[in-house]
Amino acid sequence: MEAVKEKRKPGRPKKKLSNEVIQKQLAEIEKLEAEINQKLEEAKKANPFWFFEPSTGEITSDRMDFLKKHINAEDIPQKLDGQLDVLLSKASIKGATGGNRGGKSVVGAVYAFICATGEVPQSIEEIFPKERLRKDFSYCFKVRVVGVDHKTLLNTVLPTYKQWCPKEYLKKGSWSESYMSEQRTLFLYKDGKGEPIASVEFMTNQQDDDSFQGPDIHLLIYDEEPKEGIHKENMLRFAATEKIDVLFCMTPTNGITWVAELFDHDEDKRGQKIELFKMTSVSNKKVNVEVLEEIVQGIDTYEEKKMRLLGEFVSLSGLVYGKLFDRRIHVIPPFFDGLAPYQKKEYLMITGLDPHTVTPTPMVFLLLDREGNTYIDRCWMKTAETDVIRQEWHKIVKENGYRPGWAVADKSSDTSFIAFGGRNIFMELSRGKDAIPALRTSEKFTGSINAGVDDIKKRLKVDGNGRARFFIVDRPENKLLINSFRTLERDTYEKKKKNGQKDKIK
Repeated sequence: MEAVKEKRKPGRPKKKLSNEVIQKQLAEIEKLEAEINQKLEEAKKANPFWFFEPSTGEITSDRMDFLKKHINAEDIPQKLDGQLDVLLSKASIKGATGGNRGGKSVVGAVYAFICATGEVPQSIEEIFPKERLRKDFSYCFKVRVVGVDHKTLLNTVLPTYKQWCPKEYLKKGSWSESYMSEQRTLFLYKDGKGEPIASVEFMTNQQDDDSFQGPDIHLLIYDEEPKEGIHKENMLRFAATEKIDVLFCMTPTNGITWVAELFDHDEDKRGQKIELFKMTSVSNKKVNVEVLEEIVQGIDTYEEKKMRLLGEFVSLSGLVYGKLFDRRIHVIPPFFDGLAPYQKKEYLMITGLDPHTVTPTPMVFLLLDREGNTYIDRCWMKTAETDVIRQEWHKIVKENGYRPGWAVADKSSDTSFIAFGGRNIFMELSRGKDAIPALRTSEKFTGSINAGVDDIKKRLKVDGNGRARFFIVDRPENKLLINSFRTLERDTYEKKKKNGQKDKIK
């Protein structure tokens, strides 16, 4: 036992570092950390794509307080969207409507480079769906970016794409070597050399629709809202590609337009999935709330505040029917088609039409029951001569078994206008073969439009049982009318602040 104890020699006591040495080592560590951070910041600045951190929609309490100060509590989404939602969406058609400085243009650029290169920023490398990353580089992946106008393209769009482009995919690492200004096209290269693996073509909303014809594209990005005709031409460019991929990055400054109608649905006519994300201004961590406060102070209306801060589609001049029209209440399934002939006799059919010869003539076939309820059963609208309009009216009445009452044409048709070549369109419709019976002209007087609107408003209002008196049958030919009830806006003067709002419909 004693021998064992002798073998156990106590360890040598550790020499303690002096406070001076410790402070010196800490200073060296801090210096190294500062150098590393400086190099990291330089790397981020030189090639920010790899270090991109998308907003998530999560905001601090002070930013939420800012929203609550300017936006009613019921109008603030329970979940705020961020750039991450846009990037991870698998929808074919995506919308990133953003308030001012919400980061919509940046997410468009980053998404374009992810799709074109198959590369992902480090922050989302583990969560970005791998199946969506490009693996085949045997062809040139074509991206088309559409800006508002030439000035915005030069001052905003191109600098954004230049900033976020991964430098490894530029020829010799240089933007000037890769961007062809005459073609307004950026070419991307694998390892910065060889044949281009992708191209990014920059166009503007000011160009003619025909300019958007041409070869197929694989990705379409709008930086602000495009014209509908341009969008239709662009969609044709996906004809030979494997999938449709469209991203709208915009602040909806034009109010409720065709784009708002597009995002009212979960799918488009082709069955492509649609998703809309509204990115608030305050979700961008780099945005200074004090600057936002200054922006908000210059906004006159609450509706515009919602548009600027939340990215909401709103009516800036005021909706004619506001919230009175509710698709769930006022749009009903077809019912008249399945009625027996004797049941159809219970409904009186009245026609309203606004006849023209060089522009489309709309006809509305309205059913009136004994309780005074109104049902718009179907609409018809085509550019046609008066003889065709008469024939179509009789054909529709006969095919559907309507019991016709009177018909009302716009009063201006009962005039020999020079625009009509001296013809009286009303007379041509009410006389001769296939004449429209009991055709009369509409009343037209100062305030007649408002009187008509007020009458429809009364019918749209629900009674104590939640029942309205005005309905539109859900048919494809009634789609335009249904959308009009939701989006019809009042007109404004060019200088709204000075002259206010017109008492007219836009």
